[in-house]
Amino acid sequence: MMYKTNIFGLVGGGTNPKYTPNKVILWDDYQTKVLYEFKLTSSIKNLKLKKEKIIIVCEQRIYVYSTDKYKLIQTIETSKNELGIIGVNTDADINIMGFPIFPEGFIKVQSDEQSQEVDIHVDDGLISYIGINSDGTLVASACNKGQIIRVFYISNGKFLEEFRTGQGSATISCISFDEYSSWMGVCSELGVVHIFSMGNVWNILKESGENRKKVPQTQEELPKNESSFLKKFPKFLTKGAYDGDKCFAKVKIEQQPAICAIFPDHTIIAVTSTGKFYQSKVNLPKGGTCSIIKIEDLTKNK
Repeated sequence: MMYKTNIFGLVGGGTNPKYTPNKVILWDDYQTKVLYEFKLTSSIKNLKLKKEKIIIVCEQRIYVYSTDKYKLIQTIETSKNELGIIGVNTDADINIMGFPIFPEGFIKVQSDEQSQEVDIHVDDGLISYIGINSDGTLVASACNKGQIIRVFYISNGKFLEEFRTGQGSATISCISFDEYSSWMGVCSELGVVHIFSMGNVWNILKESGENRKKVPQTQEELPKNESSFLKKFPKFLTKGAYDGDKCFAKVKIEQQPAICAIFPDHTIIAVTSTGKFYQSKVNLPKGGTCSIIKIEDLTKNK
């Protein structure tokens, strides 16, 4: 969906696809008609819609079209990207995107004017997800094992913090920041939405003077995440171990891939791939497991 508009991007898939998997259909739901059709030579792995750009991800290329006349404005060669991994910020007036490149474990983050780009070594293994905050200052990544989320400053690729979702392997399906990047939500297929406080990250940015968006006064004293027991030991003893902070709060949902969003009042929304909708709220200042306020099945007609 293109922000809060009647424009949708559709790609065929599943056992009985409506459209071939190498097409993007731009659909106007108000006029109930196709606005435009993009046909590529290979299957489409991901799609992002911005105010001025349509970003289509294939296995080894990214195609960027303008929303004005649907003109191709950029083609980007990437490393093999079977999952269609790409991170795009949500601010309508700023265009930042990150995608995996060669060698393995590196991503490239590019600005809208293409005048600024940075290559960041985020992990030693395959990357499974890239998330970028609203104003395009922070990028978070997960590897294919999914236990560790690492956060970097985009302008210079500086490592800021790492967070741990658990001991077992998981495929991350969503990394989402709130409007002020003071909270981060992480989803996987294991049935838990992990909520992390970004207090340490904000303190680092505040001290360096590099933060672009000021946190509201009510959120300046962010609570701390639960520390990993490994942090008690010297770094040389725990090198290579998963010692990132544990989450501050969590929401238990069904065991399916999911996406999530965090609102300014600390309400958490999660939607699973089967259409289950969950609404909950972080218990401040305690944290822990959040109570479910509402559950709905979006696949059922009301």
